[in-house]
Amino acid sequence: MYSKRLIRIVVLSIAIFLFVIAGCGSVKETISIWSNNGIKIDGDISDWQNSLVSIPDKKFAVGFKNDDRFIYISLITDDRMKIMQMLRNGFITWFTPDGKSDKTFGVKFPMSNNDLKEEQLNNMNRENFLLDKRDNLEKQLTQLIIQQKELEIINKEKFPLSLMPLANKEGIRAKLGYTENNFVYELQVPLKTDENYTYQIGTTPGGKVNIRFETEQIDSENIRNAMKERSSMQRGEGDIPSAQREGTGRMRQGSAGFQKQEPINYSFDVILQQQPK
Repeated sequence: MYSKRLIRIVVLSIAIFLFVIAGCGSVKETISIWSNNGIKIDGDISDWQNSLVSIPDKKFAVGFKNDDRFIYISLITDDRMKIMQMLRNGFITWFTPDGKSDKTFGVKFPMSNNDLKEEQLNNMNRENFLLDKRDNLEKQLTQLIIQQKELEIINKEKFPLSLMPLANKEGIRAKLGYTENNFVYELQVPLKTDENYTYQIGTTPGGKVNIRFETEQIDSENIRNAMKERSSMQRGEGDIPSAQREGTGRMRQGSAGFQKQEPINYSFDVILQQQPK
């Protein structure tokens, strides 16, 4: 369940953050919220009070803000499978100016963690990750978040265009955080400005941009292999009490049969707010 703080934020936000379902598809149209002072991209939820709307069937909440230079995005979830997908496989936010698919580009952050060590794979196995105690989970997530020091710009064919540090001169900022049992993703990307930014969305306030969130299908093969090896080792330990062996056996069965999760693939048509007069 969402934390009480996140629920309060979502409930308060509904009155001012408009969502209109576009047809019967998964694309939603929304009006961004104007930001007078910009947003500090620090992985903290505090800048998004009254600015998030929950997408219950997707198990996350999202917010969009803009000024005349940047769009600011926040995605927040307490669903551990969603968190695992983002940290394990990487997460892409796609930007397409209205009617200009040839201008599509994506920001990949967090980067995929395909080089995770076996111990980390064990920790991220579905059963361990979902049932781990909160303190241990927070430590695991903090370690994985600290490892994320770069972001990647890709074209619509997912060909890498540029790899850059999180602190860069391109006006693109990204940060992860984990507070109060909520995983926080924040992103800042230039709109259409006179500044010398290489990657700009190309849309000004009053215009529209399609924003799509995506993760690829989780690769569970390495996790299953690690779990099978671990299971074989544990079955030889005769000093484990029978009740505990049965309990861990059930968990191992679930781990070996690691369930594939549907990748995140969700779109918004975002109308950029104009500065209030």
